[in-house]
Amino acid sequence: MIRILHLADVHLGARFSGLGGKGVEQREQLRRTFMRCVDLALERRCQVVLIAGDLFDTPHPPRSVASFAADQLRKLVQAGVRVFVVAGNHDAAPDGVWKRTDFLGRAGDVVVFGEQPEAVQLDFGLVVVGRSATPGQNPLENWPRPRGPTVGVAHGPVYRSGQVEDPAAIRPDQIRAVGLDYLALGDWHSAQEVHPAPYVSWYAGAPEFLSLDQPGFGHVLLVTVEVPGRVAVDRVRVARRRYQRLVVSVEGLDEEALRARLEELADPDLVLDLTLQGLREADQVLPLHALQQDYADRFFRLVLRDLSHPRLDDEALQRFEPATVLGQFVRRMQSRLQSSGPEERPYLEEALQLGVAALQGRGVYG
Repeated sequence: MIRILHLADVHLGARFSGLGGKGVEQREQLRRTFMRCVDLALERRCQVVLIAGDLFDTPHPPRSVASFAADQLRKLVQAGVRVFVVAGNHDAAPDGVWKRTDFLGRAGDVVVFGEQPEAVQLDFGLVVVGRSATPGQNPLENWPRPRGPTVGVAHGPVYRSGQVEDPAAIRPDQIRAVGLDYLALGDWHSAQEVHPAPYVSWYAGAPEFLSLDQPGFGHVLLVTVEVPGRVAVDRVRVARRRYQRLVVSVEGLDEEALRARLEELADPDLVLDLTLQGLREADQVLPLHALQQDYADRFFRLVLRDLSHPRLDDEALQRFEPATVLGQFVRRMQSRLQSSGPEERPYLEEALQLGVAALQGRGVYG
Protein backbone atom coordinates (compact mmCIF):
# COMPACT_ATOMS: atom_id res chain seq x y z
CA MET A 1 0.00 0.00 0.00
CA ILE A 2 1.39 3.40 -1.04
CA ARG A 3 0.27 6.59 0.72
CA ILE A 4 0.35 9.87 -1.23
CA LEU A 5 -0.51 13.44 -0.32
CA HIS A 6 -1.77 15.51 -3.26
CA LEU A 7 -1.93 19.30 -2.97
CA ALA A 8 -1.95 22.19 -5.42
CA ASP A 9 -2.61 25.91 -5.87
CA VAL A 10 -1.18 27.13 -2.58
CA HIS A 11 -0.24 30.47 -4.22
CA LEU A 12 2.35 31.46 -1.63
CA GLY A 13 3.04 35.19 -1.84
CA ALA A 14 -0.40 36.13 -3.24
CA ARG A 15 -1.06 39.84 -2.69
CA PHE A 16 -4.81 39.79 -1.86
CA SER A 17 -5.14 43.45 -2.77
CA GLY A 18 -8.93 43.17 -2.61
CA LEU A 19 -8.78 42.31 1.09
CA GLY A 20 -7.30 45.64 2.15
CA GLY A 21 -5.62 45.40 5.54
CA LYS A 22 -6.49 41.72 5.79
CA GLY A 23 -4.29 40.92 2.78
CA VAL A 24 -1.13 40.67 4.90
CA GLU A 25 -2.93 38.43 7.36
CA GLN A 26 -4.08 36.10 4.59
CA ARG A 27 -0.61 35.92 3.03
CA GLU A 28 0.67 34.71 6.38
CA GLN A 29 -2.22 32.26 6.62
CA LEU A 30 -1.18 30.68 3.32
CA ARG A 31 2.19 29.93 4.92
CA ARG A 32 0.58 28.42 8.00
CA THR A 33 -1.75 26.29 5.92
CA PHE A 34 1.13 25.02 3.79
CA MET A 35 2.99 24.08 6.98
CA ARG A 36 -0.15 22.19 8.05
CA CYS A 37 -0.08 20.27 4.74
CA VAL A 38 3.55 19.30 5.30
CA ASP A 39 2.85 18.22 8.87
CA LEU A 40 -0.14 16.19 7.70
CA ALA A 41 2.01 14.30 5.20
CA LEU A 42 4.39 13.39 8.03
CA GLU A 43 1.60 12.54 10.49
CA ARG A 44 -0.07 10.20 7.98
CA ARG A 45 3.29 8.65 7.00
CA CYS A 46 2.93 9.48 3.33
CA GLN A 47 5.69 8.12 1.12
CA VAL A 48 5.04 10.57 -1.72
CA VAL A 49 3.90 14.22 -1.95
CA LEU A 50 2.61 15.48 -5.29
CA ILE A 51 2.44 19.27 -5.74
CA ALA A 52 0.34 19.88 -8.84
CA GLY A 53 1.39 23.42 -9.71
CA ASP A 54 1.15 26.99 -8.43
CA LEU A 55 2.88 26.47 -5.12
CA PHE A 56 3.80 30.13 -5.67
CA ASP A 57 1.61 32.94 -6.97
CA THR A 58 4.39 34.15 -9.28
CA PRO A 59 7.51 32.61 -10.83
CA HIS A 60 9.57 35.23 -8.96
CA PRO A 61 8.36 35.13 -5.34
CA PRO A 62 10.07 37.29 -2.70
CA ARG A 63 13.22 35.66 -1.33
CA SER A 64 11.63 35.21 2.10
CA VAL A 65 8.70 33.32 0.56
CA ALA A 66 10.97 31.10 -1.55
CA SER A 67 13.20 30.35 1.45
CA PHE A 68 10.21 29.43 3.58
CA ALA A 69 8.87 27.04 0.93
CA ALA A 70 12.31 25.46 0.39
CA ASP A 71 12.63 24.80 4.15
CA GLN A 72 9.23 23.12 4.22
CA LEU A 73 10.06 20.93 1.23
CA ARG A 74 13.38 20.01 2.84
CA LYS A 75 11.51 18.95 5.97
CA LEU A 76 9.70 16.36 3.87
CA VAL A 77 12.86 15.22 2.08
CA GLN A 78 14.76 14.78 5.34
CA ALA A 79 11.92 12.57 6.62
CA GLY A 80 12.33 10.27 3.61
CA VAL A 81 9.28 11.52 1.70
CA ARG A 82 9.65 11.67 -2.08
CA VAL A 83 8.45 15.06 -3.34
CA PHE A 84 7.37 15.69 -6.94
CA VAL A 85 6.45 19.11 -8.28
CA VAL A 86 5.16 20.60 -11.51
CA ALA A 87 5.13 24.33 -12.22
CA GLY A 88 1.68 25.78 -12.80
CA ASN A 89 0.45 28.59 -15.00
CA HIS A 90 1.25 31.11 -12.24
CA ASP A 91 4.76 30.01 -11.26
CA ALA A 92 6.25 28.63 -14.50
CA ALA A 93 8.95 30.66 -16.28
CA PRO A 94 12.29 29.89 -17.96
CA ASP A 95 14.11 31.91 -15.28
CA GLY A 96 11.62 31.33 -12.46
CA VAL A 97 11.92 29.91 -8.98
CA TRP A 98 11.80 26.27 -10.13
CA LYS A 99 14.95 26.84 -12.22
CA ARG A 100 16.98 28.54 -9.47
CA THR A 101 19.85 26.43 -8.16
CA ASP A 102 19.93 28.26 -4.81
CA PHE A 103 16.26 27.45 -4.17
CA LEU A 104 16.52 23.85 -5.34
CA GLY A 105 19.71 23.31 -3.34
CA ARG A 106 18.00 24.51 -0.19
CA ALA A 107 14.90 22.34 -0.83
CA GLY A 108 16.93 19.16 -1.23
CA ASP A 109 16.12 16.12 -3.36
CA VAL A 110 12.87 17.40 -4.88
CA VAL A 111 11.92 16.25 -8.39
CA VAL A 112 10.71 19.18 -10.49
CA PHE A 113 9.27 17.98 -13.78
CA GLY A 114 10.13 20.01 -16.86
CA GLU A 115 8.22 20.97 -19.97
CA GLN A 116 8.43 17.46 -21.43
CA PRO A 117 6.80 14.45 -19.74
CA GLU A 118 9.15 12.34 -17.64
CA ALA A 119 8.79 9.13 -15.64
CA VAL A 120 10.58 8.38 -12.35
CA GLN A 121 10.72 4.83 -10.98
CA LEU A 122 10.76 4.63 -7.16
CA ASP A 123 12.40 1.80 -5.27
CA PHE A 124 9.12 0.74 -3.63
CA GLY A 125 7.50 -0.01 -6.99
CA LEU A 126 5.67 3.19 -7.86
CA VAL A 127 6.24 5.14 -11.07
CA VAL A 128 5.56 8.90 -11.04
CA VAL A 129 5.00 10.73 -14.34
CA GLY A 130 4.77 14.50 -14.61
CA ARG A 131 5.01 17.56 -16.78
CA SER A 132 5.06 21.25 -15.91
CA ALA A 133 2.60 23.70 -17.45
CA THR A 134 3.46 25.32 -20.78
CA PRO A 135 1.20 27.97 -22.38
CA GLY A 136 -0.90 26.50 -25.17
CA GLN A 137 0.33 22.95 -24.50
CA ASN A 138 -1.93 20.08 -23.48
CA PRO A 139 -0.39 18.74 -20.23
CA LEU A 140 -1.04 15.06 -21.08
CA GLU A 141 0.30 15.06 -24.61
CA ASN A 142 2.93 12.39 -25.39
CA TRP A 143 2.95 10.87 -21.91
CA PRO A 144 4.77 7.56 -21.44
CA ARG A 145 2.86 4.48 -20.23
CA PRO A 146 5.06 2.62 -17.71
CA ARG A 147 4.10 -0.78 -16.32
CA GLY A 148 3.03 -1.31 -12.74
CA PRO A 149 1.42 1.16 -10.29
CA THR A 150 1.70 4.61 -11.85
CA VAL A 151 0.57 8.06 -10.75
CA GLY A 152 0.85 11.35 -12.60
CA VAL A 153 0.94 15.02 -11.76
CA ALA A 154 -0.04 17.90 -14.06
CA HIS A 155 -1.53 21.38 -14.07
CA GLY A 156 -4.22 22.68 -16.39
CA PRO A 157 -7.93 23.02 -17.17
CA VAL A 158 -10.17 20.05 -17.91
CA TYR A 159 -12.48 20.23 -20.92
CA ARG A 160 -16.11 21.01 -20.04
CA SER A 161 -18.55 21.50 -22.90
CA GLY A 162 -19.81 25.06 -23.04
CA GLN A 163 -17.49 26.18 -20.22
CA VAL A 164 -13.89 25.18 -20.95
CA GLU A 165 -13.29 24.41 -24.61
CA ASP A 166 -9.64 25.42 -24.93
CA PRO A 167 -7.89 23.14 -27.45
CA ALA A 168 -5.14 22.59 -24.86
CA ALA A 169 -7.59 21.47 -22.15
CA ILE A 170 -7.30 17.96 -20.71
CA ARG A 171 -10.00 15.67 -22.10
CA PRO A 172 -11.49 12.61 -20.37
CA ASP A 173 -10.43 10.34 -23.23
CA GLN A 174 -6.81 11.47 -22.69
CA ILE A 175 -7.01 10.54 -19.01
CA ARG A 176 -8.18 7.09 -19.99
CA ALA A 177 -5.52 6.82 -22.71
CA VAL A 178 -2.56 7.49 -20.40
CA GLY A 179 -3.87 4.70 -18.15
CA LEU A 180 -2.71 6.00 -14.77
CA ASP A 181 -3.89 4.61 -11.48
CA TYR A 182 -4.15 8.20 -10.23
CA LEU A 183 -3.72 11.61 -11.86
CA ALA A 184 -3.08 14.55 -9.50
CA LEU A 185 -4.25 17.81 -11.05
CA GLY A 186 -3.92 21.49 -10.19
CA ASP A 187 -5.48 24.66 -11.61
CA TRP A 188 -9.10 24.50 -10.38
CA HIS A 189 -9.33 25.84 -6.82
CA SER A 190 -12.21 23.60 -5.69
CA ALA A 191 -11.51 20.00 -4.71
CA GLN A 192 -13.38 17.68 -7.07
CA GLU A 193 -13.19 14.36 -8.85
CA VAL A 194 -12.37 14.70 -12.54
CA HIS A 195 -12.49 11.05 -13.63
CA PRO A 196 -13.71 7.93 -11.80
CA ALA A 197 -12.01 4.55 -11.38
CA PRO A 198 -10.17 2.79 -12.84
CA TYR A 199 -8.39 5.95 -14.05
CA VAL A 200 -8.91 8.09 -10.99
CA SER A 201 -8.21 11.80 -11.35
CA TRP A 202 -8.84 14.69 -8.96
CA TYR A 203 -8.27 18.37 -8.50
CA ALA A 204 -7.01 18.91 -4.97
CA GLY A 205 -8.23 22.51 -4.97
CA ALA A 206 -6.58 25.37 -3.11
CA PRO A 207 -5.81 24.43 0.51
CA GLU A 208 -6.73 27.92 1.74
CA PHE A 209 -9.11 30.74 0.72
CA LEU A 210 -7.99 32.65 -2.37
CA SER A 211 -11.11 34.16 -3.96
CA LEU A 212 -14.90 33.95 -4.07
CA ASP A 213 -15.20 32.38 -7.52
CA GLN A 214 -14.27 28.82 -6.44
CA PRO A 215 -15.64 28.23 -2.95
CA GLY A 216 -14.70 24.54 -2.62
CA PHE A 217 -11.25 25.40 -1.27
CA GLY A 218 -9.65 24.15 1.93
CA HIS A 219 -8.48 20.59 1.28
CA VAL A 220 -5.62 18.31 0.46
CA LEU A 221 -6.14 14.78 -0.77
CA LEU A 222 -4.80 11.65 0.88
CA VAL A 223 -4.50 9.02 -1.82
CA THR A 224 -3.95 5.34 -1.12
CA VAL A 225 -2.80 3.05 -3.93
CA GLU A 226 -3.37 -0.50 -2.74
CA VAL A 227 -2.82 -2.36 -6.01
CA PRO A 228 -2.91 -1.21 -9.63
CA GLY A 229 -6.46 -0.11 -10.42
CA ARG A 230 -7.46 0.16 -6.75
CA VAL A 231 -7.19 3.69 -5.38
CA ALA A 232 -8.88 5.43 -2.44
CA VAL A 233 -9.09 9.24 -2.15
CA ASP A 234 -9.82 11.01 1.12
CA ARG A 235 -10.41 14.78 1.28
CA VAL A 236 -8.84 16.29 4.41
CA ARG A 237 -9.69 19.83 5.41
CA VAL A 238 -6.68 22.01 6.27
CA ALA A 239 -7.93 25.60 5.80
CA ARG A 240 -8.51 28.07 8.58
CA ARG A 241 -11.01 30.11 6.58
CA ARG A 242 -14.51 28.90 5.78
CA TYR A 243 -16.91 29.90 3.01
CA GLN A 244 -20.69 30.07 3.22
CA ARG A 245 -23.07 31.09 0.46
CA LEU A 246 -26.46 32.08 1.83
CA VAL A 247 -29.59 33.05 -0.11
CA VAL A 248 -32.22 34.98 1.87
CA SER A 249 -35.74 35.88 0.76
CA VAL A 250 -36.70 39.55 1.18
CA GLU A 251 -40.30 38.64 1.92
CA GLY A 252 -41.08 40.08 5.35
CA LEU A 253 -37.42 40.99 5.89
CA ASP A 254 -36.50 44.26 7.54
CA GLU A 255 -33.21 45.80 8.59
CA GLU A 256 -33.51 44.58 12.17
CA ALA A 257 -34.05 40.97 11.08
CA LEU A 258 -31.13 41.13 8.65
CA ARG A 259 -28.86 42.56 11.34
CA ALA A 260 -29.91 39.76 13.68
CA ARG A 261 -28.99 37.20 11.01
CA LEU A 262 -25.56 38.76 10.54
CA GLU A 263 -25.01 38.80 14.32
CA GLU A 264 -25.85 35.11 14.44
CA LEU A 265 -23.42 34.23 11.64
CA ALA A 266 -20.53 36.50 12.68
CA ASP A 267 -17.18 34.69 12.64
CA PRO A 268 -13.73 36.25 12.03
CA ASP A 269 -12.73 33.26 9.88
CA LEU A 270 -15.90 33.14 7.77
CA VAL A 271 -16.19 34.36 4.19
CA LEU A 272 -19.93 35.08 3.96
CA ASP A 273 -21.50 35.59 0.53
CA LEU A 274 -25.11 36.58 1.22
CA THR A 275 -27.64 37.24 -1.54
CA LEU A 276 -31.12 38.75 -1.14
CA GLN A 277 -33.69 37.45 -3.59
CA GLY A 278 -37.41 37.74 -4.35
CA LEU A 279 -39.84 40.61 -4.61
CA ARG A 280 -39.71 43.50 -2.17
CA GLU A 281 -42.38 46.03 -1.34
CA ALA A 282 -41.97 49.61 -2.53
CA ASP A 283 -41.39 50.92 1.01
CA GLN A 284 -39.04 48.10 2.02
CA VAL A 285 -35.57 49.55 2.56
CA LEU A 286 -32.55 47.37 3.31
CA PRO A 287 -29.36 49.50 3.51
CA LEU A 288 -26.87 46.88 2.34
CA HIS A 289 -23.97 49.30 1.92
CA ALA A 290 -24.29 50.50 5.51
CA LEU A 291 -24.71 46.94 6.78
CA GLN A 292 -21.62 45.80 4.91
CA GLN A 293 -19.60 48.61 6.50
CA ASP A 294 -21.01 47.93 9.98
CA TYR A 295 -20.27 44.19 9.90
CA ALA A 296 -17.12 44.02 7.77
CA ASP A 297 -14.91 43.49 10.83
CA ARG A 298 -17.14 40.73 12.18
CA PHE A 299 -16.25 38.44 9.26
CA PHE A 300 -13.07 37.64 7.41
CA ARG A 301 -14.88 38.84 4.32
CA LEU A 302 -18.50 39.88 3.92
CA VAL A 303 -20.23 40.24 0.56
CA LEU A 304 -23.89 41.36 0.43
CA ARG A 305 -25.68 41.14 -2.92
CA ASP A 306 -29.18 42.29 -3.83
CA LEU A 307 -31.01 40.32 -6.52
CA SER A 308 -34.44 41.37 -5.26
CA HIS A 309 -36.83 43.43 -7.38
CA PRO A 310 -39.43 46.03 -6.36
CA ARG A 311 -43.05 44.94 -6.60
CA LEU A 312 -44.67 47.35 -9.11
CA ASP A 313 -48.17 48.74 -8.66
CA ASP A 314 -50.72 49.08 -11.49
CA GLU A 315 -49.69 52.66 -12.23
CA ALA A 316 -46.06 51.68 -12.70
CA LEU A 317 -46.99 48.69 -14.86
CA GLN A 318 -49.08 50.84 -17.19
CA ARG A 319 -46.05 53.03 -17.96
CA PHE A 320 -44.54 50.28 -20.13
CA GLU A 321 -45.23 51.12 -23.78
CA PRO A 322 -47.78 48.77 -25.41
CA ALA A 323 -45.59 48.45 -28.52
CA THR A 324 -42.73 46.86 -26.55
CA VAL A 325 -42.35 43.21 -25.58
CA LEU A 326 -42.48 44.21 -21.93
CA GLY A 327 -45.67 46.25 -22.46
CA GLN A 328 -47.33 43.38 -24.34
CA PHE A 329 -46.40 40.93 -21.58
CA VAL A 330 -47.88 43.20 -18.88
CA ARG A 331 -51.16 43.69 -20.71
CA ARG A 332 -51.63 40.00 -21.52
CA MET A 333 -50.95 39.03 -17.93
CA GLN A 334 -53.36 41.69 -16.66
CA SER A 335 -55.99 40.35 -19.05
CA ARG A 336 -55.50 36.86 -17.62
CA LEU A 337 -55.73 38.24 -14.10
CA GLN A 338 -59.11 39.83 -14.83
CA SER A 339 -60.55 36.45 -15.80
CA SER A 340 -58.79 34.39 -13.11
CA GLY A 341 -60.36 32.86 -10.04
CA PRO A 342 -59.30 33.56 -6.42
CA GLU A 343 -57.07 30.47 -6.22
CA GLU A 344 -55.15 31.22 -9.41
CA ARG A 345 -54.87 34.99 -8.95
CA PRO A 346 -51.95 35.09 -6.41
CA TYR A 347 -49.79 32.88 -8.67
CA LEU A 348 -50.50 35.03 -11.72
CA GLU A 349 -49.68 38.22 -9.78
CA GLU A 350 -46.36 36.73 -8.74
CA ALA A 351 -45.69 35.55 -12.32
CA LEU A 352 -46.42 39.07 -13.60
CA GLN A 353 -43.90 40.67 -11.23
CA LEU A 354 -41.23 38.05 -11.87
CA GLY A 355 -41.74 38.25 -15.63
CA VAL A 356 -41.30 42.03 -15.61
CA ALA A 357 -38.10 41.65 -13.61
CA ALA A 358 -36.77 38.99 -15.99
CA LEU A 359 -37.56 41.07 -19.10
CA GLN A 360 -35.74 43.99 -17.50
CA GLY A 361 -32.64 41.81 -17.11
CA ARG A 362 -32.96 41.38 -13.35
CA GLY A 363 -32.37 37.93 -11.89
CA VAL A 364 -34.77 37.94 -8.94
CA TYR A 365 -33.75 34.43 -7.94
CA GLY A 366 -30.05 33.56 -8.13
